[in-house]
Amino acid sequence: MNAIDIKDLSKKFGNFYAVKNIDLEIKEGEIFGLLGPNGAGKSTIMRMISTLLKPTKGSIKINDHNINRNLYKVKKMISLVSDYNVLEDDLTPFENLKMFAEISNVKNYKNKLEELMEDFGLNIYRNKLTKNLSSGNKQKLNIARALIKSPSILLLDEPTNAIDVETSRFIREYIIENNRKYKTTIIISSHYIWEVEQICSTVGVIVDGEIVFKDETDKIYKQFENFMSIYEIYFNKNKFEDIVKFLEKKDDRLLSFKIISNSKIIVETKKENYDFPNYVEIRKLTPNLEDVYSYIVKKDRIV
Repeated sequence: MNAIDIKDLSKKFGNFYAVKNIDLEIKEGEIFGLLGPNGAGKSTIMRMISTLLKPTKGSIKINDHNINRNLYKVKKMISLVSDYNVLEDDLTPFENLKMFAEISNVKNYKNKLEELMEDFGLNIYRNKLTKNLSSGNKQKLNIARALIKSPSILLLDEPTNAIDVETSRFIREYIIENNRKYKTTIIISSHYIWEVEQICSTVGVIVDGEIVFKDETDKIYKQFENFMSIYEIYFNKNKFEDIVKFLEKKDDRLLSFKIISNSKIIVETKKENYDFPNYVEIRKLTPNLEDVYSYIVKKDRIV
């Protein structure tokens, strides 16, 4: 069953399409990663799914409920985590969670509230005003706020942006555990590609408001190995200028190259065997999600 079913979705601001004719299916219990450059439309999609933003056209179904026809029911199923400005600075963490539980009409929330305070390490700040918390602890509180109503769908819009490494790791681990324990469907947008690679079962890439690629994480690498190759080439330092000139020549098979040092370069080529000069040593690399993402964004399509 699909937890989220999007058909022909568009959002227009004036004459500008932030999202254009998107079709997207996300399965129940899936952790879906949404990648894309700044301004590509990631946050706009999140806000439309969360019902905070009305689409210009198209339809969104949440657990088979059309958002336009079942708005109240859908809102109970979804929580969105963006920045922590939604928190009340002059309330304590406990008071913030209590307020959001009551606003969301959560019944018998006391045990859930105490569980979240404990899980997120917020008990030591129980009586401290939220405005005096660190950015990392504010984001922990923000995610706890989103979970107080036990949503079946959790939307995380750059949840680890600009917070410390330890807190980021805790959030990633908690996301994975929540998905495992409750089968929560999770959509996460992030600029940290390695983070998406670490926790997501499926990845989609949006460019200029359009989904240009979507696949299961474990299938992505095999698909890309069919039409691109990545090599790490080594050579003597005195050959550095020669190999750079060789690579700078126009060649349709060469996609890009990255100079690591004056004796090592990373080269991306099309699948066909590439003929390097005989003075270089070659090591073939397996593409990671960053390589795949970079290729897609540059090409804007899969060829």
